[in-house]
Amino acid sequence: MRIFIVLALAMALGACTVLPHGDRKVISKWEDFDQAMQAYEQVQPHVTRLQELDSLGFSPKAQPNVRILNHTDLAERLISVSARYIDALDKGLQQCLLSGDSCYGYEIELRVTHDQRQGNVLADMLNFKREVETRGWEFNALIVLVDELVVYKSWSGTPELHEQKSSVNPLGPLQGVGPSLIPSPDL
Repeated sequence: MRIFIVLALAMALGACTVLPHGDRKVISKWEDFDQAMQAYEQVQPHVTRLQELDSLGFSPKAQPNVRILNHTDLAERLISVSARYIDALDKGLQQCLLSGDSCYGYEIELRVTHDQRQGNVLADMLNFKREVETRGWEFNALIVLVDELVVYKSWSGTPELHEQKSSVNPLGPLQGVGPSLIPSPDL
């Protein structure tokens, strides 16, 4: 019994180091949102060529996790707009739609997060209450090329991601045990 009390006190005092934490990162050459944005800003439609995209990190040759979109993928994304209002599209996208197979794109979706459990260690361990804070960033970019020339680019993202999640189980470790004790009827 003493061991349990000493262990409980040690965990309560060292809450920051006892609660689980974890990271999730899409591997890229950029360490943060600002670096990704600085590289993106160097890409210039109708100026930047494929070789320059490689050096900036926006191609599958330069880094992992870059999705290659073919002409059909791009057309599907634009079909609702282009079917009626092709003139309203950016000139580079119009050029892409008219270029057939020589049009392709690169899509990059980066997300880096760090999860840290917080709160009372015993309540967390016994599954009564769990609090998780998530911090990080995300950056997404689409770059469209015709032959080897960039004709269009767009980006979106969240420079600073901060989320909090809390879950409460009034029965603690017994929460959810009921269904596992009741045998399921044979069908």
